[in-house]
Amino acid sequence: MDKSPIDQLDKNVENEEEAELQVPPPADVEFCHQVVRRQIPPEMIDPDAAKVIRRLTHFGYDAYLVGGCIRDILFGLQPKDFDVATSALPAEVKRLFRNCRLIGRRFRLAHLLFKRGKIIEVATFRRNATEEDDVSGTHAAENLFGGPGDDAIRRDFTINALMYDVGGLADIETRTLSAIGEPDRRLPEDPVRIIRAAKFAARLDLTIEPNLKEAMRRHAHLVLDCAPARLVEEFLKILRSGAASKSLELLLEVGVLAKLLPKVAVQVEDSQSSGDYWKYLRRLDDKIHIGDHVGDGTMVTLLIYPMCSYVLEEKGDMARKLEELLADLLGPMKFTRRQLTQVRQIFLAQRRLRYGPKSRRSRKLLQREYAAEALDFFELISETASEKELLHSWLKAFVNRRREAPVPRKRYRRRSGANDEPDRTSPPRERRERREKSEKSEKYEQDKSGDQPDPIGPVGGKKPRGSNPL
Repeated sequence: MDKSPIDQLDKNVENEEEAELQVPPPADVEFCHQVVRRQIPPEMIDPDAAKVIRRLTHFGYDAYLVGGCIRDILFGLQPKDFDVATSALPAEVKRLFRNCRLIGRRFRLAHLLFKRGKIIEVATFRRNATEEDDVSGTHAAENLFGGPGDDAIRRDFTINALMYDVGGLADIETRTLSAIGEPDRRLPEDPVRIIRAAKFAARLDLTIEPNLKEAMRRHAHLVLDCAPARLVEEFLKILRSGAASKSLELLLEVGVLAKLLPKVAVQVEDSQSSGDYWKYLRRLDDKIHIGDHVGDGTMVTLLIYPMCSYVLEEKGDMARKLEELLADLLGPMKFTRRQLTQVRQIFLAQRRLRYGPKSRRSRKLLQREYAAEALDFFELISETASEKELLHSWLKAFVNRRREAPVPRKRYRRRSGANDEPDRTSPPRERRERREKSEKSEKYEQDKSGDQPDPIGPVGGKKPRGSNPL
């Protein structure tokens, strides 16, 4: 009889021992320390992250790759970013790395900056507070440093604590999403974990543990207690994850979507627009899977388009009607003013896109900074053959405009004291030569007529410097 993958892993267990914990684990957490050797392909590890690990260990600190990067590797996915957990304090990390920048008030972290905008996050092991700790200061309880075991207990789900074996490998094999500890205790600590659970389950095709799913339903109302910026950030991560349709279905099932976007949830559940709603989200997922970039404004516009597409058919002040609809459909989530402006611009551009790029007035749309996002959105909602033909003609006009765009000429300042009219398109040398030629011509005319310039200057003017008429 063939052994399961977990049995095969047990052969590679080097040792099993009790980890030293500075703080005893909560009663609902069963903790053990196990070292398992797994061969990870070198090409899946970022070389800069490997250098960070080697440098920290060279100076005597413990350092591990943790969290989402290990989770994605075990699922066979290429990680998007790499995080490091270490025993070095933030100030010690800054001394070791010249490219280090310390950030954060709630969580003091070190960001290591590399080429092309790459950032590797380095965090010190943290632990839970005890009765002896002074946590009266702001965010003091979030910056108590501990060991690897203490840090593992603080994490949200087992699949995100894979630098240590706390059941995460078993959950990877069974494709199960479980909380570390009792879900009724861990979810109220940070209600954003409910949104993250739906994202992980949809993106990695996991089954949510029944106890965790019931806790997500019970504590769905707590998500509105989180910082609005965090909610918007996590929601946009869901939309750009490539599994937006499945994630939002889960959020609708556990009641979180009804708290974040109540009007959208009601429309999706009760109206006929729900079919278009999920269809557009699946198109968004397909576009992201092939590697296309989709802007935040396009994704948010797609989220509400089935509920307000009728505005494009009405006459009158469409901008004012759209303003009222956005406030109604996107509340109580607080998107930034820039994101809401992008949504309005993309939506209003759809009426002009329907007429094609034949007229000069229509082609002016291509000069706007939101033209690319408006075309992306038009591609996602195109249904008929005529609409797809219009999209093709617009994309062709957009490409041709970028090729034929004139290179802006360098503009120069006008020098003080010039007598000629300002000519900002000419180089300074040509302007100086023309000014000198003009001065010579004026001097020749004065000599020819016999007129001499007034030594005092014009009436009411300033006296020339160095002159003394007396």
